[in-house]
Amino acid sequence: MNAKKIRVALGIITRKILTGPVEVSVDLTRKCGLDCLMCWWWSPLLKERPPREWANQKIDFELFKELIEDFKKLDVKRVVLGGQGDPLLYPEILEAIEITKKSGMGVSLITSGAFFGEARIRKIIDLGVDNIDISLQAATPSTYVKIHPAQKEGTFERIIKELLLLRELKEKYQRKAPAIQIIFVLCALNYQEVVRVIELAKEVGAESVGFKRIDVIPETKGLLLTDEQLKELKILLGEAKEKAAKLGIATSLDFYQKFIEEGLTTGVYTSAYYTRIPCYVGWLSSRILSDGSVIPCCGCYDVNFGNIRDISFAAIWNSEPYRQFRKQSINIWKNLNLVQKCKCSSCIDFEFNLGIYRRLHPLKAKRIQK
Repeated sequence: MNAKKIRVALGIITRKILTGPVEVSVDLTRKCGLDCLMCWWWSPLLKERPPREWANQKIDFELFKELIEDFKKLDVKRVVLGGQGDPLLYPEILEAIEITKKSGMGVSLITSGAFFGEARIRKIIDLGVDNIDISLQAATPSTYVKIHPAQKEGTFERIIKELLLLRELKEKYQRKAPAIQIIFVLCALNYQEVVRVIELAKEVGAESVGFKRIDVIPETKGLLLTDEQLKELKILLGEAKEKAAKLGIATSLDFYQKFIEEGLTTGVYTSAYYTRIPCYVGWLSSRILSDGSVIPCCGCYDVNFGNIRDISFAAIWNSEPYRQFRKQSINIWKNLNLVQKCKCSSCIDFEFNLGIYRRLHPLKAKRIQK
């Protein structure tokens, strides 16, 4: 265990902040352009689209450079560029990657894969981007169009072509980075492709497939599975595990089958588990939105600790409101009402929290069963 992890662990045990977060997610821009059906902000199913002022928010590049200096002081290890928009639509994305890497931090990108281009792919490899998550949500052109009805035919094929080029260049220059993960948010429109997406990952040179739960809002509840679809999916997930093992593709399927799949018909996944384990997110990570707001995670948009346009991230991280959130979330297992403004029923960080709990309480964690 390195010094950073030791300080984080001691902080959790003593309920104090002894270091900065391990990881910070930064939403550089809110621009996207793909209009995924399951998206909270850009789905064509929404009754109202976000106002232009909201949609045009982005982090000024000079402010981002100040942010990186703050991260260095806090010993942040990894910066994730993604969020409500696609980071590849941020005008200074390559410069942002470059200064982050030169500052000694790892860089992960979360992108649709639709805005690469050959020159940018080459630069991303040269800059040493560590990981890229491709939010594909489909394994065939026909399903891609169903999930992205605003897209013209050919977008899926273009993304696959770009990924093949990325694989080719990595092989040519003998680079392992960036590691590629295909993100697959399971819903009623794509669940039948869980085996095919494993095969696709192998074809394009991805090392892993991240199967994710669909986090619904009222307008997108129709994307949840029916009971019959869930029965079919359970069989397909078994086949997908076999295919992944055969092809050497890492997946999150063990966790998914144990803790997530039953919630695919209701949209409620994790609330029952938070009566048994704490939330540690306040010690290990943070998120900064395109308008500068600092929130604890992507399930707590209504918890705002401050704005980096007004005060430094370091000051916000060590502020009293953040301390109070940590106190409440670490005790969530005692009373779910302690954390009222977060979507703990559909927590994207549950796997992460469970992993920390297993390390800190290995015997108790064995009792956490589905």
